[in-house]
Amino acid sequence: YIYIFYLLYNISPFTVGSSLVCEHETSAMTCDDGTVIRIHSANYGRTDSTTCSTGRPASQLAKTDCYALNSQTVVTSGCEGKNSCSILASNSVFSDPCVGTFKYLYISYFCVLKCKCDCTEQ
Repeated sequence: YIYIFYLLYNISPFTVGSSLVCEHETSAMTCDDGTVIRIHSANYGRTDSTTCSTGRPASQLAKTDCYALNSQTVVTSGCEGKNSCSILASNSVFSDPCVGTFKYLYISYFCVLKCKCDCTEQ
């Protein structure tokens, strides 16, 4: 029963957003007033050879199975529950999951209603 209450009041209605920025750029996410960010997925790395490829040598784009294992944790801890947030796509924030590869940060998120309930166990 509590789980259903949570779904009804915290997830619906919601909007879906995404952010894609190249390495060394800052990802900015913003939700409407009264809603907050709920991270769905995040990856700092490279999963294809075309995204953020302009002006880059092929050697920096070849590795397409590149995932920073802490991506979800870093983004969630920095943005979850906030109305807006910014995260720098860089090795200093996420570590370097594939040395020599030019990376990007992709984030998928929901904007959900901010919980305004006082839940007590009875």
